[in-house]
Amino acid sequence: MPNEPSTAPILIKAENLERAYHTGDDVVYAIKDIDLEIYQGEYISLMGPSGSGKSTFFNMIGALDTPTGGTIAIGGRDLRNLKPSQLAYLRCVNIGYIFQNYNLIEVVSALKNVTLPMRFRGLTEKEAVEKATNLLDSVGLGQRYHHLPGELSGGQQQRVAIARALANDPSLLLADEPTANLDSKTGLQIVELLSQLSDERGVTVVSATHDHNMLAVSDRVVYLRGGEVERVVDREDLDIQVGHIE
Repeated sequence: MPNEPSTAPILIKAENLERAYHTGDDVVYAIKDIDLEIYQGEYISLMGPSGSGKSTFFNMIGALDTPTGGTIAIGGRDLRNLKPSQLAYLRCVNIGYIFQNYNLIEVVSALKNVTLPMRFRGLTEKEAVEKATNLLDSVGLGQRYHHLPGELSGGQQQRVAIARALANDPSLLLADEPTANLDSKTGLQIVELLSQLSDERGVTVVSATHDHNMLAVSDRVVYLRGGEVERVVDREDLDIQVGHIE
């Protein structure tokens, strides 16, 4: 298990964070006044209804969008102060992304999908292939190196996506509804795999999700509503029952 939040280093810090959109004379806040610290090695689930600001906040954490107010920092670096080239490097090296629709390159093999981020970082082909092979082994796809995405099941494609997200040894994994397109059994396997990888690698996982299976492995659950943090609940304080969560 990751360190307790009271002792673990802060990886992500949001202060008075907001994202506003202007439509004529009106201002609409997708998120507003968010203050949150996420610690190294934590497994965080972001939950909330449609329009709660969950996706906007997720994109802020992933350096995919920029705030219109307040600050968000990763590893002590305020994202607003980074140049585009620095943000691109951060996204390539420090953050791994896992998407609902897998976002694999359909015309190349599982192995090549995983090696691609490493080649951008400068690894040789031999180094990248060796590392990608080990990553695919670690997610249970040791016999699928040379299969195209279309030859794999949804769960297998998501495992390739997870291996790709880990390609450059990120400190942060961002999972956007990673089980939404999977059946319940396969989705549970992906949840357990993400939890295992978080424990073994000490990587911080932030998942935007509606999947209640995620809650059982989360250190904290952040509930958003109306663009603000409604509450933050520790795992031991969650009342988890079959089909129902308080």
